[in-house]
Amino acid sequence: MKTHLLYPRLGEDYPVAVRAEGSYVHDADGNAYLDGCSGAIVVNLGHGVPEIAAAIRAQAEEITFVTRLQFTNEPAERLAAELALLAPGELDHVFFTNSGSEAVEAALRLALQYWQERGRPERTVVVSRDGSYHGATLGAIGLSGHPARRRPVRALLPDWPRAAAANCRACPFGLTPSSCGLECAQSIEDAILGAGADRVAAVVIEPVVGASGGAVPAPPGYLREVARICRRHDVLLIADEVITGLGRTGQWFGCGEEDVEPDLLVLGKGLSAGYAPLGAVLLTGRIHEAIRTGSGQFVLGHTYAANPLSAAVGLAVLRYTREHDLPARARVLGPLLAGALGEVLRDRGVDAEVRGRGLLLAVDFGRPGRAPDITAADVVREARNAGLLLYPAGVTPVPQVVVVAPPLTISPVDLDHLVTRFATALDAVLTHGPAVLEGAP
Repeated sequence: MKTHLLYPRLGEDYPVAVRAEGSYVHDADGNAYLDGCSGAIVVNLGHGVPEIAAAIRAQAEEITFVTRLQFTNEPAERLAAELALLAPGELDHVFFTNSGSEAVEAALRLALQYWQERGRPERTVVVSRDGSYHGATLGAIGLSGHPARRRPVRALLPDWPRAAAANCRACPFGLTPSSCGLECAQSIEDAILGAGADRVAAVVIEPVVGASGGAVPAPPGYLREVARICRRHDVLLIADEVITGLGRTGQWFGCGEEDVEPDLLVLGKGLSAGYAPLGAVLLTGRIHEAIRTGSGQFVLGHTYAANPLSAAVGLAVLRYTREHDLPARARVLGPLLAGALGEVLRDRGVDAEVRGRGLLLAVDFGRPGRAPDITAADVVREARNAGLLLYPAGVTPVPQVVVVAPPLTISPVDLDHLVTRFATALDAVLTHGPAVLEGAP
């Protein structure tokens, strides 16, 4: 098909999606795909939810756009208030963006401005981690420890320090859970001290590493220890919850796993569940007060930021998530799905790890120091052939992790279908052997 669109893989023919409902996406050729990864880990509520469509129609008939420079609007005000009530700690102010990447950029800007307003403009360093991914914009990719995505724009990126990944399967310190002393958390402090604590503005972490490592949860106590380190050195803590926020991990927020209260919290994806472009950064009262009593302005604007239509979608998504208690549903269904995937692997003698939190799961076929025999590309390809959509992940030259993150509304019957189709895909890979060796998308 001749196309004028620029796609991720220019030589590939993409099926034409024409309809989606529940946990399924249908293409123009009549094929139905079980959405086992919620698109890009976005569609938390599933496709075609009538309540969200009704909210869009109702708001479209009232007002769809005003600029923040001239007006506020009721949906944006209400959504900010609801998020402030829902968020941990003293995160009581909100800045809306169009995406998670933009929200990460806004969090960076807020962190730097906070220190400027405090009379500490030398605090310009931001610490992140190896194996992380914080978004596609320059500031966000500058934070990311994702070599393949950094490489094309490396010349434009800041030379900020990165701490070690917190990945127990591939521990950068060669430790096991029984010998772990949270050296990965200590590496955060080492990075702060190496840069000079009086120069560090913030530390950025994902509570569960999503699109790069593939649903990598930190070891127990890690998040609390990182928070303590930040407090000890008077460094802001930014929680990137673009993927983990709003129920995906079985908690409303991923940092809630250890009752961590960040200074800035970034949302995206699940905030609108794929029904409109929407992101947000939440900030504490002390950051807001420093700006209010200092320069009195936050000079960052996006044309569509806080537009009434997207805000109305966010409100409807929050309402639906709360009424159907989707965080609790993810908390229950996640272990069931993880157990079923593990059984598929064991039945076939495949040495792979199933990990994650809630309905943010991944299957890692890789082993450190071992040549790949099952790649993410192989599994994703055969899964699509079996009518199942999965998401490739990993930062190694040949990714070997697939994310399994269906809508939080997936039915028990469709959960069984997902496992059956995953087993069919794995059988095809084991029969045919690796056919595609390629880098991360």
